[in-house]
Amino acid sequence: MPRDKYWLFTSSILQLLQQESHKSGSGYTTQEEDDVDEDEDETQEQEPGYQSTSGDTNGVRRHMSLSRSGNQNSYESISDDYYRMPVDNSSKVTSRDSSENFADILPEQDQPQDNIRQQSPDVDDDSENYFFHIALTPTECTIVCSSRLMDCYFKEAIKVCSELNYDNVQLLPESYISLQVDSDGSFDRSLRILELTEPLSENNISLFFLSSHFNDIVLIPYDLKDKVVNILTKKYFEFSDISNSYISLSDSTDTPNSEAAHSSTRALEDHTFKLFNQANIKPSIHENVKLLLTGARAGEVSNSIAKTSKILSIPTNIPDYFAITRTSINEVSLILPRSSKRRNKMGFDSKYIIGSTQDIIIPIMIDFSKLPLDSTGIVAGVASKLINGMRLTHNDYLFELNYFSMAKSGVIMIPQENVEVISQILGKASSNQ
Repeated sequence: MPRDKYWLFTSSILQLLQQESHKSGSGYTTQEEDDVDEDEDETQEQEPGYQSTSGDTNGVRRHMSLSRSGNQNSYESISDDYYRMPVDNSSKVTSRDSSENFADILPEQDQPQDNIRQQSPDVDDDSENYFFHIALTPTECTIVCSSRLMDCYFKEAIKVCSELNYDNVQLLPESYISLQVDSDGSFDRSLRILELTEPLSENNISLFFLSSHFNDIVLIPYDLKDKVVNILTKKYFEFSDISNSYISLSDSTDTPNSEAAHSSTRALEDHTFKLFNQANIKPSIHENVKLLLTGARAGEVSNSIAKTSKILSIPTNIPDYFAITRTSINEVSLILPRSSKRRNKMGFDSKYIIGSTQDIIIPIMIDFSKLPLDSTGIVAGVASKLINGMRLTHNDYLFELNYFSMAKSGVIMIPQENVEVISQILGKASSNQ
């Protein structure tokens, strides 16, 4: 949906978050801060040269919706609203309590006996389906959740939009399933994006990709589930019953050397940027927007969801870029402003989140509104171009590349120190088409 329609769905989103916050235990966190905020409180403004025009044509992705704005107060002192107790300050849990997560749910009798677990949409207890994703950019809002949650919280709001002929608010008709993918701890994040998406693109499978602090999520059409699982298995992904996710067994130092592999990669890159050129799509780097891709500490999951609910209750106070993704009972990933001043007002100062506040990421927006929704190869083509371009200019240097799909746009997230080189790579790629 376009961001200017967000207010229509605010109450639905708040109801969803309220329900989800109760699925985890009481919120605690450490009283000690292990990463001091020492950042400048920069003003995060939209880059003047912003090129996206998706604001009037964006659709709501999968089970997404928006809702009427609440009248709650500003998030000026959210962190004071929750009582906490000291707990373990470790940055990441080692096990998952949830089943494999899905963007759509299947009848229980159809559940396969393999690695992918599903749950009936008619089941009253949805506590084991923890996955949901809410993301906002300057032009768009995307919501991904189970069919059950969509029917429960968003059905009426979507109906109102239909009656008002808001064609740019869309519920995708196709059923999707989510595959959660982890690494063994040594696999490079950027290569994982490419290794996941490239074989699917080569088989003409459309997908949506979500990077989180803890793992990657690939949303694929449910009808293609068996085909996708077969492809990933052949590409050395193995399902783990412990983590309820796929784990890459690839060596991050291995790179394809065959001429066939290089030819396939070049073809994918050329196809993607030729498509961009034909549709006059120009990736736009927002250098003035500094973000963090982080996660809630294990004892802060419930509080983090509650804080998000308060933040999202006032549309005018939501940052230009914000996302919350829950992948299990103990894992909530967040995209937040880097500014400590703004994060503190939101209730997300460093002692409540994981990771260093010095790992600044810069968003690159790509408007896909002129492309068919089922276009294939885009994520893989862009990732391949950036990864290979960086290797050529910096002698096989690997950098942290993250990506999340919106319904009608994509956001690449790159380290701040790589902005200049990435800008040159994208500029050269566009001019060569």
